[in-house]
Amino acid sequence: MKRKIFLNMSYIALITVVCTTVFLSAVAYGRYMSQVKEGIQNEAGYMAESLNQHENQSLDAYKDITISRITLIAADGKVLYDSTGKEKSMSNHRNRKEFKEAAKNGAGESTRISKTLKKQTYYYAVKLSDGSVLRLSRETQTIFNQVEGVLPVLILMMAVVFVLALALSRLLTGRIIEPINRINLEHPEDENTYDELSPLLVRIHRQNEAIKEKIREIKEKQIEFTTITENMSEGFLILNDKSVVLSYNTSALRILDIREDQCSNQNVLSINRSHEFRRAVEAALNGEAFEEVMEFRERKYLLMANPVTVSGAVKGAVLMMIDVTEKEEREELRKEFSANVSHELKTPLTTISGYAELMKDGLVKQEDVGRFSEKIYTEARRLISMIEGIIKLSRLDENQIIQEKEEVDLYQLALEIKNSLSMKAAEEGIDIQVLGSPCKVSGVRQILYEMLYNLMENAVKYNDRGGHVFVTAAVMEGRAAVIVEDDGIGIPPEDADRIFERFYRGDKSHSSEREGTGLGLSIVKHGAKYHGAKIEVESEVGRGTKIAVIF
Repeated sequence: MKRKIFLNMSYIALITVVCTTVFLSAVAYGRYMSQVKEGIQNEAGYMAESLNQHENQSLDAYKDITISRITLIAADGKVLYDSTGKEKSMSNHRNRKEFKEAAKNGAGESTRISKTLKKQTYYYAVKLSDGSVLRLSRETQTIFNQVEGVLPVLILMMAVVFVLALALSRLLTGRIIEPINRINLEHPEDENTYDELSPLLVRIHRQNEAIKEKIREIKEKQIEFTTITENMSEGFLILNDKSVVLSYNTSALRILDIREDQCSNQNVLSINRSHEFRRAVEAALNGEAFEEVMEFRERKYLLMANPVTVSGAVKGAVLMMIDVTEKEEREELRKEFSANVSHELKTPLTTISGYAELMKDGLVKQEDVGRFSEKIYTEARRLISMIEGIIKLSRLDENQIIQEKEEVDLYQLALEIKNSLSMKAAEEGIDIQVLGSPCKVSGVRQILYEMLYNLMENAVKYNDRGGHVFVTAAVMEGRAAVIVEDDGIGIPPEDADRIFERFYRGDKSHSSEREGTGLGLSIVKHGAKYHGAKIEVESEVGRGTKIAVIF
C-alpha cells in the first residue's frame, strides 16, 4: 500500500510538473507573439500614414530603421517593391490571405510556418489611400523552437521540481501510512485514525470476532475429538487419498508398536506391510468398506476401513483397529464351555436315567435298591451342584452380584471352613491347620467363602492319605492374603495353565474317584477378579501345591 501511494503521488507530481511547464511555455510564447505582432502593426501604421501623406516617398528610407521586411503590392497583386530587392522575381500576391483581407477590410494578417516547423513568418498588411497594399513581415520563433531554446533550463527545473515532489510524496506517504500501520488489528475499534477508515475498522472488528468464535469452536471440537480418540482403546488412523497418515491416536501407536515420528505424515503401508492392512487401505481408497480380523504381535484385531468422501469423491480413509483377542478367546471358551456343559450334564443324567430305568422295569434286586437310590441321589446332588456352580460363574462373569460388600475376616472364614471340612478331612486322614491372624477385606462374604472353601476342599481332595493342609490368613506387605498349601499329589507343569478353566480336573487317572464338578477353581479365579485380587500358584508333582490369593 505504501509503495502504491508513493508511486501514485510521484505520477501526480510528474504530470503536474509537465503540465505546468507546458502551460508556462504556452503563456510565454503567447506574450512573445503579442509583442511581435504589436510592434509590426505599429510600424505598418506609421509607414502607411507617412506614405499616404507623401505619395512619392521612397520606402528605402525605412529599410534601414526596421528589421521587418517591407513589401508594396499593387491593387492587382503585383509586387511593386520589396526590401530584399527581389520584387521582380516574386509572384503575384493577389491570393495571399493578408492581401485579400487588407484590400477588403483595410488591414489583414496571417502567419505561415515553414516545413521544418522551426521557423514561422508573421505578415501584416495595410491598404494605402491609392489602393495599393503595404505589407510588413518578420520571421519569429515557433513554440517548438522557443521550447527547444529553453529546454535545458526546463529539464533542470523539471528535475529539481520532480526530486522535490518525490521527497515530498515520500514524506506525505509516510505520514499517511503511519497511522494505518499503528492500527492494532486485534482491537481496531479502539483506534482513532482517518474517518474514511472507520467503516473498514468496524468491518475488521466484526470479522475478528467472527474468526475468534470460529477458532474457539474449532479448538473445542479439536479438544473433544482428541479427548475421545486419546481415550479410545481402539487404534485410530486418518489417511489422505495418497495413503499418508494425517491423524492418529496413542492406541494406534501402541498397537502398531511405532513412535510418533514413524507415523505422522508417513505412508501407512510403510508402517504395516501385512496383506490384510494393504487390502484394507486399497479397498477404502477405492470407496469400499472393509472389515476383517488380523493377527499382529500375538493379538487379534478387527481391522475396519471406510472411505471418506467429499461431494462423491474419495478424499481419504479412516482405519480402526479393535482388539478382539479376549472376545475371540471368550468365543472359544464359550464353545468349549457349551461342549463341556453338555458332556458334564450328560454323564450324571445318563447315570440317573440308567438306574431309574432299571428300577422302573423291576430289574433291581430288593437288596440293591438302596445302593441304586444312593447312586441316583449322589448323581442328582452332583448335577445340582454343577448347575449352581454354572449359575455362580455366570453371575460373576456378568457382574450380577446383588449382595453388598462388607468387612470379612479371612482368618475367621478359614476357621469356619475348616470345621465344615473336618469330617471329610478325617475320613481321608488329612490334617488341616489354620495359621495367621485376623485379616479383614472388603468383599461379598458368600463369594469369599466359596473361594476359600474350594481351595481348601481341593487341598483335601487332591492329597494323599495322612497329608497336611496349611491355611495362612494374614496381612503381608500391607495387603491381605490367604495361602492354601498342601503336600499332596501336585499339578503337572503341562496342566498348570489350565487348572482355572471350567470343568477342568487334575489327576485324570483318578478323576472318577474324586467327586467334583470341575468348576471350583474357575469360581476362585472369577471371585478373585471380582474383588480385584491376584492369584499365585506354585506346585510340584508329588510334593504338593501352594495357592495364594492376594487382595
